[in-house]
Amino acid sequence: MRKILAKVMNSFFFTATLGFCLVSVQGFSASPSAKMGAGLYNTKGANSCLFCHGITGEGGNVKDAADLSQPKTWKAWAALGGDAAFAKDKKAFLAALKKASVDLLITGAIRHNASYKEAGFDWSKTKKYNAQMMGLTGTASAAWLKKYKEKGVTPEIAAESIWLHLATLDKQGVLSE
Repeated sequence: MRKILAKVMNSFFFTATLGFCLVSVQGFSASPSAKMGAGLYNTKGANSCLFCHGITGEGGNVKDAADLSQPKTWKAWAALGGDAAFAKDKKAFLAALKKASVDLLITGAIRHNASYKEAGFDWSKTKKYNAQMMGLTGTASAAWLKKYKEKGVTPEIAAESIWLHLATLDKQGVLSE
């Protein structure tokens, strides 16, 4: 009787463990989420979001890095018309801010500075981004992206996930849609 019970129990634990593993793998969603964004943002390494901007979006290791907890101080905020444009049409403004931010994250500052020419984005209202802003092209972020590529995470999904995470760092309460 004990041998039968032991076989049943071993079979149960194997099935439960296998089931948990399958759920863990199959339950992964390659769609943008703040949780995924936090995981990418908090990746350790030089030129990572965490290294440059700090855990709360401010006070990181790079003096000129944007204060991510204060979206109204961002260059894209100014280039899109700032507070006046935000007050006029919050939804459209936030969509444009997200689009500019996602592009910056995907391409890094050098390409973004040279090629971002969306309607309503006026570079004359702000300075260009510092070349140290590497976004997903930085070593730590690129390694994270490579790791999750097989699970369907694209640069767009990763960048949109960081955008969702940035909303959790926003001390001004402007990024909530």
